[in-house]
This record gives sequence, structure tokens and C-alpha cells, in this order.
Amino acid sequence: MPFTSFLKKLLIQFVEVYETAFSKTFIRAILWTVLCFAISQLLATYCTYDLSMQVQPVSVLSFFVLRFSYHDTYSYVDLTKTVFIFLVSIFSINLIRKITLKDILYLLTMLLVCALLDCALFRLRSQMDHAIDNKHLLLWVDGMIFLFRIYFPLILFALCIQLCTSKINFTFKKIAYLFVALWLFNEISYEFIMLLRANVFDLILAAFQIPAYRYVGESILGIPLIASCFLGFYCGMTAPFKLLEKE
Repeated sequence: MPFTSFLKKLLIQFVEVYETAFSKTFIRAILWTVLCFAISQLLATYCTYDLSMQVQPVSVLSFFVLRFSYHDTYSYVDLTKTVFIFLVSIFSINLIRKITLKDILYLLTMLLVCALLDCALFRLRSQMDHAIDNKHLLLWVDGMIFLFRIYFPLILFALCIQLCTSKINFTFKKIAYLFVALWLFNEISYEFIMLLRANVFDLILAAFQIPAYRYVGESILGIPLIASCFLGFYCGMTAPFKLLEKE
């Protein structure tokens, strides 16, 4: 399938999945999001932060858009997006067919792999500070590692969903198109979250001056926002394979 045709059909798939399934699945997505927020807050409460880090979380939403590992200190709260994708994967398989214990075990294994991989990539980035003297090359390496930390879990969980629900063969073209689909929705969802935080949530929470109240308030407002992304990531992780199989 030519890339232009794939992209057109992919965008149609994103629209159609929200038209047909959003109202039917939103309550389910809300419940998964509440669980995800609870796990994220647990990670945030008990993880370690670098004392020199200047960026501070203003709500649970911060853990979806920022990384808090810094210098040589890995913060387990950076696994928030990975936990989210794990829950999206359960949600996705359940949309395709009834999920089984075997599926859960596969996804839990992938969650562990992605957690270890994220930590390893961060440690690798820390080592590059001592191994590379060229600051421009270091910036490139930093950008590539950051990209890998974002998209490796998305791609690996998408492949895991296919292993659980189909017997298709993986090719370079399928994985490349998968990356395009995931990149597209991930960027859209990021910009959508940032747009609402800056232009809607800040206005709603303007009366709350105490940081703790704003933290709770934005976290509550963020639940339906993150829940609305479940279908999009489901489509991004499954639609490329469906479209290419129809080729």
C-alpha cells in the first residue's frame, strides 16, 4: 500500500473509531484511567527525585507529558506512560475479543521488559555524558534516547497485541507504518493535553492558589482527558496491521 493511501485510510480510521465506539467505551476508559492515575500517584509518592531538578509536577497529568529522571537519578514515575499503554493494551484486546489470562501474562511480561528497557536507556544516557565530548553529538544522542523511551513501549505493546489476537507476520514496512500511526496520535494527544491545560484548566483552577488544591483539581480534570485518548491509541496500535492486511 502506498504511504499516501495508508495515511488517508489511517486518518479515516481515527475518525471512525471515535464516531462508532467512543460513547460505548468511555466509562470503561474512565475506570482504567482512574487506576492508571492511582498507580502513577503511588509511583510519584515513593520514587526518588534528583535534588537539583527544577521542574516539579503540578498534577498527575505532568507525569504523562514530562520525564522526571535527571542526572544519575532514575525516577520510577517516568513509567507512568508505560503503565498507561499497558492498560490501553488490555482495553484494546478486550475490544477485539474477550481477554484471557494468557493475554494478561504476555502484557505483564511486556510491561516488565519495557520498564527495564526504560531504565536501561536512561542509564545509557547518563553514561554518554562521560563518553561524548562533542556537545552537538550529545544533543543528538539525547534526542534519540528520548525518542526511544517514548516509542519503544508503544511499538512493543502494539506487537504484543498482534501476537495475542492474530497470526500475522511482522515486516519492516508494517513496523514503519506502525511507528507513523503511533507518532501521529501521540503528538496529537500531547498537543491536545497541553492546549486544554493552558487554555481551559488554568482558567477553571484560577481561583485555587494553594498548590495542593491545584494538584488535585487538575488531576481530577485530567481523568476524562486521558480517558479520551484510549480509543486513539487503540487505533494507532491496531489499525496499521488491519489496513496492510487488506492490501
